[in-house]
Order: sequence, then C-alpha cells, then structure tokens
Amino acid sequence: MPSLTVDIVPHGGKGDATVLQGQISSWTLRISNLGTAPASNVTLKTNAPWMNIAQTNRKETRATSHCIGPSGTLMRLPLEKKTAEDGIDNDDYVKSDVISPGQTVEVPVHVRTSGGGRQELYMLFRYELSNGDVVSTALNSSSPSSSKQKWLRKMISVPVYPSLTLSAVLMPSYWKKREHILSIEMTNYRSDRQTSLEINLDKICIASRYYRVQQLPDQLGESDLYPSNAQQQQLYGMPASLLQIGWQERVTMHYLIIPFEDEEEAKYTLSQCHLVGENSNSSGTSLFNESEITDFVCLEHAHERFKTALDAHEKEMARRAAEQEESNQPRHVAQIRREKSSMESEKSGSSHSNNGQTTPGNDTGSQSSSGNGDLVGKSELSYHPTSIMNLCPPEESSSKINVICTWTAFSSGNAEDEVIYGQHHLRQLAVRPQAKSKGCPLTITANHRSEIEHDFTGGPMVSFVSLSVCSQR
Repeated sequence: MPSLTVDIVPHGGKGDATVLQGQISSWTLRISNLGTAPASNVTLKTNAPWMNIAQTNRKETRATSHCIGPSGTLMRLPLEKKTAEDGIDNDDYVKSDVISPGQTVEVPVHVRTSGGGRQELYMLFRYELSNGDVVSTALNSSSPSSSKQKWLRKMISVPVYPSLTLSAVLMPSYWKKREHILSIEMTNYRSDRQTSLEINLDKICIASRYYRVQQLPDQLGESDLYPSNAQQQQLYGMPASLLQIGWQERVTMHYLIIPFEDEEEAKYTLSQCHLVGENSNSSGTSLFNESEITDFVCLEHAHERFKTALDAHEKEMARRAAEQEESNQPRHVAQIRREKSSMESEKSGSSHSNNGQTTPGNDTGSQSSSGNGDLVGKSELSYHPTSIMNLCPPEESSSKINVICTWTAFSSGNAEDEVIYGQHHLRQLAVRPQAKSKGCPLTITANHRSEIEHDFTGGPMVSFVSLSVCSQR
C-alpha cells in the first residue's frame, strides 16, 4: 500500500510569520511516498477557499485551480516529475498522476489569507492505490468504493492581521446616459508592527462582460506620489512613483464605468487601471495572461454560492422535520408514494440533462465533469461553477462588475526586506440590467417653495411646483 506524507513549505521558510489580510503567499506542497506501492489520484479538500493552483491557457468555461465540484475547496493536485536523472539540473517536467515508491513531488500553490485573528486552515488529502498501467479514476468510476483509498489530514494555524479595507459606491452619471461613476475608498488599517505600516497601491482591475472602466484624470497631485528608489525598481519591478498610504490614511479614487456598444459581442474583459503611471487606463481581453488576478475571486464566489445553497437545503430539511414532529402521526402510504415518485422524477430529469453521466467526486453530483475540469454534459449550466464564465455570466440580466485592488508592502518597511503582495476585491456589484424590463428607470424630483403663508378663509392656495423627470436609458 502507498503511504504519503505532506510537508507544507512556505516561501522563504517563514512558516510562523504573521500575514496580512488579503496577502498572497507562495507555498509548496512536498508530497513523498514512503510506502511500497504507487499512489494516484491525489485530491485536496480545504475548509476555506484560500488555496489556488495556477493554470496556464485556461478557458473561460474551465475550472479554477483544478477544482472538482461547486464548492471551490475540493481540487485535484497536478503531479509533475523531472525527466532528468537525480543530480542533473533540468527544467523539463512531465505530467503524471502517479507517485512511485520513494518519489517526492512538489506542487506550488498560492495562498490568500482572509478573516482576522488566528485562523485555522484544515487540509484533507485523499489518494488511491494505483493499478499498474491502468490508473483507477475513482472520481469518474461507478464504484469508487472498490478501489483502496487512504486519507491524510493536515492543519495550519495562521495569525492574520488587518491590512486594507475596500469599499465602493456606484452611482449613475448625469453627463451621459448608461454610464456610471464608481468611487472606491481604500483605508490602511495595518497593525502588525509599531512602525513602517505603509501600503503601496498598485492598480484597480474590473472584471466584467458588459462594462469597461476608465480612471478619471487629474485626481492625484505631485505631493501624493511616493518615489521608489532604484533598488526597488530593479529587484521588484516597481514603477518610478507609487501611491503610498500610511497608517489609518484613506484615499478615494473615481472611475467611469462605460458599457460596451450594443452591436459588440459580450466578451469577458479585465480592465486594469494603474493608479500611477502613463498607462493608467488599459483594457484587455486576454484571459491567458491575467487569469491569476481573478482566480481567488472565482473561488470565493463559488464557495459563497455553495454555502448559500447548502444553508437553504439544511433549513428546508429542518422545516420538514419540524412539520413531521408536530403532526406526531405516521405518514400515509399515499404520501410516501408521492414523495418517492417526485424524487425519482427529479433524479431522472437531472440524469437526462447530463446525458446520463454523473460524477461521484462532485460535491453535489448535479453536474458532470471530466478530470481536467471541463464539463462534458449538455446541461443548462454549461460551465464550471468556479470558472470565469460563472463569475461573469453571459446572461444579459446579470449586469455586474467585480472590483479587484492589488497592493504591495514591505515586511519590515526596509527596501532590503521581502515584498508582500496582496489583493482585495468586491464581488458582484450590480450596475444595471442590460435587458429591457417592465419597470421604468425614472428619477423624479420636485422643486417648490419650502415656506408659504396663506389664509385659507379666503379660498384655496395656489402654488407652483416644478417637476423634473430624468430617464437613464
């Protein structure tokens, strides 16, 4: 039987160091097989959507971080091994789903911390006994219990300190119809040390399918910019000037949200606005180069929707149980038959929508997915719950934007120290529906005299009121 051990190695070996809210750290999962048989199909389940396994050339419909199911916390670990012999430096890797006895595999991951105080990250690894050349795929087989499975638990305690708060206000623009003004407020609440608590704001990104963003000009003066030295520019690629906010300082930036033209095809766009620099307004539709910016947003969005659906299901089951206890009578045979027939009809309808294919490895089993994260069923939902398309759906009624703010800071405030990277985001900000509805979006205001003196014994009062009706269409 295989016997795996997992060592979690943070970047730089600082495992006990404090981290900030929204900080993105680089970890390495070092997996070793100490058993006498090969192991395959290594999966990981976490209690929070903190972990992301970077992917290249990922399509909009494919899963983020090799996720399985809709929770955003169950993922398949991609295993790689070097093709060269031991002791020879070679950067050529080949993909493999099998860990041979005595072999060690390293899986690089990115971890974004959230919450406050001491947080506990629980990790549950599952692996199987490999059957020689034929790898048993318990996630796609009809009888996963027939394969020999083993489990491994790991837990990490991480102290998380406050860093940055992000809030946004969206209002319609009265200059041009269908445009909106987005005001983003960022406040520095860093408290992990006594001095050098500055945070350098990098850029604001807007992920949407119907809108692009443009930064309003002339918002920053020369006194607001913080010059970076030559060493920072050379080592970390920082620009010549930074927008730095000190402890408990607050900055507000304003942006123009512009919808795409009606004749343009709805296409996912990641607009990037650097707070300082010549390219303060840039929009791109290339998902391949900028997918890592939206990975954590996709994972958290899928996890929140999964938790909402699970809570609603638990409340419904509790309500049914309470009704059964209140009746205090056994159910009638006809009632049992009706419930059984309704369950069978729902099950048959679900299997028909998925072309008769189900996935035992999914958290809900309502969607069919292959091992690489692509959906193979032709159901109504033709994309993965953790994909970019689920974050920015193509439906015209889902006219929303996602705001992402990236920032950097130094671990101790010195230029020689390690640079901390992080991001904060606001998900699913409703702009306005693109589709026409029965409601009329009118803004009606009235202008009249606030103080009037009149003697009603002489007759009714006559006053002039000016009504203003403004349509945002």
